[in-house]
Amino acid sequence: MKHWKDLAPHQVGRVGRSLVADELNRRGALATLTNTTRTRVAVVAMHPDTSRTVNILVKTKRVKVWQWNIDKAEAAQQAAEDDFLILVDLQPSEPAYYIVRLRDAAKRKVEVHNAWLKSIGGRRPNTPDSKHTAIPVEDVEAGKDAWHILGVIPDAGEARK
Repeated sequence: MKHWKDLAPHQVGRVGRSLVADELNRRGALATLTNTTRTRVAVVAMHPDTSRTVNILVKTKRVKVWQWNIDKAEAAQQAAEDDFLILVDLQPSEPAYYIVRLRDAAKRKVEVHNAWLKSIGGRRPNTPDSKHTAIPVEDVEAGKDAWHILGVIPDAGEARK
């Protein structure tokens, strides 16, 4: 198998989406991958007893920060209450997961990005047309392994053996 650093960016994304769906299923939720070419939803997960359903955007990193398009982050500020963002970090020996409500993460990212732009005169110095923005681990640390906030895992989020 290839090492994470040897994968192309689209492969890294696929790995992250599969890891999230597998982890949710392992924990007792019913999760499936979706077609991500037309929507920001990568995984749909449901509680097997209550049928509560959530939509999940997955971002995966193998380097220092996750990348997000600021235009997509701005649009995600209007996401529904049941839309979540799961950030997968492939750097540790085992993948790490950070779970946050999508619209909250988007609002925070847009605020931080706009404050940064303002601090440098309103224009990116080297790549003024770039729409990329970074999500460092520090911005989502509180969401580490917060699977319970999804509300789709039976038994208070404990994994089924």
